[in-house]
Amino acid sequence: MKRSKTKKIIPAESLSKMGEFGLINLLKDKLAPHNAEVLKGIGDDAAILRPKGGTDWVLTTDMLVEGRHFDLKSTTPWELGAKTIAVNISDCAAMGAKPKIAVISIGIPKDFPPAAVQSFYDGLKGWAGNFGVDIVGGDTVGAGELVVNVALLGEVEKGRALTRSGAKLGDAILVTGTLGDSAAGLHSLRHPGSKGAEVRPLLEKRHKTPVPRMISGRFLVESRLATSCIDISDGLSSEIHHLAEESGLGAEVHSEGLPISRSMGYYAEEMGLDPLELALHGGEDYELLFTVPLPNLGEVLRTMPGQTGVPVKSIGRMTAKATGVTLIGAKGVRKPLKAKGYDHFK
Repeated sequence: MKRSKTKKIIPAESLSKMGEFGLINLLKDKLAPHNAEVLKGIGDDAAILRPKGGTDWVLTTDMLVEGRHFDLKSTTPWELGAKTIAVNISDCAAMGAKPKIAVISIGIPKDFPPAAVQSFYDGLKGWAGNFGVDIVGGDTVGAGELVVNVALLGEVEKGRALTRSGAKLGDAILVTGTLGDSAAGLHSLRHPGSKGAEVRPLLEKRHKTPVPRMISGRFLVESRLATSCIDISDGLSSEIHHLAEESGLGAEVHSEGLPISRSMGYYAEEMGLDPLELALHGGEDYELLFTVPLPNLGEVLRTMPGQTGVPVKSIGRMTAKATGVTLIGAKGVRKPLKAKGYDHFK
């Protein structure tokens, strides 16, 4: 993806000299809105929006904290800006909603270079623009470390939003794309070396600038083929537990059905890692995990990849709540699948 060009350049002076309002004025033109729903963007006490009739709005928010969610030694400010908006767009994708409008709050250390601030917003704007998102405001404060929070508003047809609670007994469980690439990319960033050199850049890109599956989410809403959906941010094992719990059901997942890319498989072999562990428990893939009634399964597998450009694979089915969440191995051996994905407080 091309990085956006900007008209104004943040001058090479400290943020303390520029001041909060100086920074806001520079960002005001950069982030001028394009959506018709935005009557007033950055520059007032609040943005003014006028949604269309006949639609529901979905609202999501995510926070990224330096040292916990990202490391500026291995991630550029531009990549951080792109990822910041991408993880929120992924939440909209899981609901089948079109992302529309975002507000950004950022805590910035006083010695953070102004050029890095501009690079962050270039990545933010570029990625947001690719998905039709306008940035209409937010807040800037001083902080001891870089902290970014995004609140994103999306639009979906009335009564059609996908949720985690809609799965039915016997529904097939599917995922988009491949699993574990982001976890392998993070491992690569933390363990530099020559092993697996051929695939490291690809896996690291999957971790640093994930592409949210918005088109896939919209396909599921427009086709009316899915019963529930969730994005895989904390790892498949955790997300399947969330979906099962909210739907009041159990689930079984077939380990042989998990989609693993050749790059991730090769890297895992080179580094002595278990690809199944990465696929099950590695977070930040931002793929969609969703359910469809068995009569719809064939149509989804036939049509969805061609319509969205993203592969789809069936990995299991929804079961009775009493069975819990189960992993079925290569030889049919069943064992409980524990939620070992990312937890902010563990």
